[in-house]
Amino acid sequence: MGDDNKKLYILRRNSGEGGAEKAAERLASQLSKHYLVERMWAGNMSDNKVIPGKKGSAWWRSWRYTKFIDALKLRKKNQLILSLEYGPDCDIYRAGDGVHRLNVLRRYGEKKGWMLNPWHWFAPMQEKKCLESAKMIVANSALVEKLIQGEYPHLSHKTMTIYNGFDSNVYQPGIQDKSELRSKLGLPKEKLVLLLSGHGFVRKGLHHAISILDVLVNARGLDACLIVAGKGDKAFVAKQTEAAGLGARINYLGSVTNIQAYYQCADFMVLPTRHDPFSNSCLEALACGCPVITSDQNGAAEVISDQNGFVIPDAFTTEQLSAAAGFIGGFTRTSQQVASTVAHLTQEAEVEAYLKLIGKIFEQENIEDYGNDG
Repeated sequence: MGDDNKKLYILRRNSGEGGAEKAAERLASQLSKHYLVERMWAGNMSDNKVIPGKKGSAWWRSWRYTKFIDALKLRKKNQLILSLEYGPDCDIYRAGDGVHRLNVLRRYGEKKGWMLNPWHWFAPMQEKKCLESAKMIVANSALVEKLIQGEYPHLSHKTMTIYNGFDSNVYQPGIQDKSELRSKLGLPKEKLVLLLSGHGFVRKGLHHAISILDVLVNARGLDACLIVAGKGDKAFVAKQTEAAGLGARINYLGSVTNIQAYYQCADFMVLPTRHDPFSNSCLEALACGCPVITSDQNGAAEVISDQNGFVIPDAFTTEQLSAAAGFIGGFTRTSQQVASTVAHLTQEAEVEAYLKLIGKIFEQENIEDYGNDG
C-alpha cells in the first residue's frame, strides 16, 4: 500500500467483460497498491446506498448514475476521481470510448436511424460535461487524442495519451508446440489459422476477415481457416461465406475464457475493425507472439509495424485486402520476435504513467491549497 491518506474513486457504470470495464478493473487493482481505491459501478454499494444505473434505457441509466455520483461530492482534498464513464464530473477522464458523435457517424453513415435513439442525443451532452470537468483527459491512443482535439479544440491543452497495458503473466508466447496446443483446443494442426477475437462482428470487420480468407484459399491456394471468438451476429456474412465456399473453414467459438491459448496457437490475429480506440485483443495477441492484421482506424495500429503485423487503410478495397493476404503469405518472424515488439507495453508501464499523472494532480492541489493559506 502506498499513500493511505489519499483516495481514488474509479468510475465505470458497468462491470463486466467489455474493454472499458476490463480497463476499470485493471486500473483499480493496480492502483490499489499505491492508494486507497473504491471502484464505483451500478449495483454496487456506496455510502450504504446501492449505486443506481442498472435498469432502464441507456440515457436513463446514465443520468441516474451521474446524478448519484455527482451528489456524493467526491472531489475534495486528497481525493481524486478517475472516470471511464460519460457524465460524472471527474479529475481524470480516460477516453476509452472515443468521441460519441463520430462513433455514430461511422455506424450509421448517411442513414438517420440514430435520431430515433434518445441515447445518441443524450450521450454527447454527458461526454462534454465530463470532459470539461476534468483536469486531464487521457486517451488510450494518439488516434483518440486527435479525435477529441478535433471535436473539442478548446480542451486540447489538457489531453494526453497513455497506451493500454497487457498482463505479462498471462499474455506471452506459448511454451508448447503449436500443433500440440491446437490439438488440445480442437483446432486443425496443419492449416494456416486466422483468429478474429472481439464482440460485435459488424464493427470488428468479420466480413473483411472473410474476404482475406477468400483470397488466401481461393486465389492463393493456401489451406487456411478462420476461428472467430466472441459474441455477434454472423447472419450478415452468410451469403458471402456460401458464395466463397468457406463454410467449412470458419469456426465460431462464442465467448472463451482462455483466449490467450488461441493467441498462442493462431498464425495471425485478423481484426479489420471499422473503429476501435485501442483494441486490447490486438495488444494481447502481439504479446503472445501472434502477428496482427488490423485497420488504421484502430488505435492499436500505432504499435504495429512490418515487424509484427499489417495495417489496412479504412477504405477496405479489394486491393488493400489482397495486400493483407499477401503480407500473411510472406511473413516469417517468430513468435518471440513478434512479442518483443510490445514488451514495453505492460500493465506496469501503463500504471506507472497514471501514477505520475495522479501524483502531479495531487501535488498541484497542495500547491494551490498552500497559496490559499497565505
